[in-house]
Amino acid sequence: MNTQSMAIHYELGRKSWFSALYDLKAVLPGLLAMFFIAIFSNNLAGVPNPFTLQNLFAWLDGVIGPVHHQSLFQVLNSNFVWNPLLVGLIIGNVFGVPDSWKRGLSYIHMLMPLGIIMLAPHFMLGHALKLGAAPILICTASLFLTATLTLWIAKLFRLDDRHGSIIAGGLATGDPHACAILMPLIKAKGGQVVHATACVIGFGLVSMYLLPVLGEWVGLTPQALGLASVVGVGNGAQALFAAFGSSYEAGRWATWFDVGRHVIMPAGFLYVFIVMFVRKLRRRDDETVMATRGIKTFPLWLGVFVFLWALACLHLFKEPAHHAIFAMVKWDFSLAAAALGLSVSFREITQHGLKGVLVTLAAGLLRIALLLAALVICVKTGLFAA
Repeated sequence: MNTQSMAIHYELGRKSWFSALYDLKAVLPGLLAMFFIAIFSNNLAGVPNPFTLQNLFAWLDGVIGPVHHQSLFQVLNSNFVWNPLLVGLIIGNVFGVPDSWKRGLSYIHMLMPLGIIMLAPHFMLGHALKLGAAPILICTASLFLTATLTLWIAKLFRLDDRHGSIIAGGLATGDPHACAILMPLIKAKGGQVVHATACVIGFGLVSMYLLPVLGEWVGLTPQALGLASVVGVGNGAQALFAAFGSSYEAGRWATWFDVGRHVIMPAGFLYVFIVMFVRKLRRRDDETVMATRGIKTFPLWLGVFVFLWALACLHLFKEPAHHAIFAMVKWDFSLAAAALGLSVSFREITQHGLKGVLVTLAAGLLRIALLLAALVICVKTGLFAA
């Protein structure tokens, strides 16, 4: 049978676009592997399983006690993405992944866009309106400036543009989750995503000790230092660790200002994607441009996310719906993170070397320097309490 007759035979036998999917028997082993890793990693809605990695970390936090008012494993970024990713990495690299799992694991490419869409109601801009104009402006300006600087520095270091884009998204938003969110948009490799996530978390650990010292050295008020921790460190518990490490009042301000950083997160990863997508369109024949390659038009599912985010900003999602959807997000990202962990080897993560680390450090430290300078000016001009 020649190629043309095979194509005709396929088209006649195809019932719908679902025909392009693997049958249940082929994907079931991989899906079950993702499912069991997810339910033994996190406390997920509908699963009364007490034997989870999340509960183990919570117990250890109780034994260790709080550090600067924060749980140690929260500072290390234990969450519904990192936990199954860690378990998947250990299983995949220690015991290996059977070939029968691989078709099921490929469903990560469907789970990630779906999870991103469901994240939209989680970001309500109205929650940040009470912060005041100056904090919102500083959070927004820092987000776009950090993303731009990181992409530029990554280019100077000749880092793979997919890897640089993932670091830019995570560092600009102050949240390692953005690294995973950008994966289907940038078309990054799994090893690049895990490496970039580790870089963002690692920089947060460094900056949460460095920033309070620098903030007090330049004479920031507790209010300004709280904002500096949120914007300069990012990443939730790490920012609060930095602020509470300076003073209790600075920590309370950081808790207040963290809302502003959180609700504008979508603008960060959307900005990185659009910049790299336009760059790829302008340089179609450049083989060194890999980010977003294969994406010919603006993704429909991303348009759905933007539309739902706009509805969320108008407060059309009520609190019960918001919480119910976020419970589904945890399921979705736990499954996807488990698949990513099983699909990536330690060699893929480490082969990127020190370039990613150096780009993260350079961009992060430059952001802190510019941020502290801006906040000193705000304190001197009376925008923050003296």
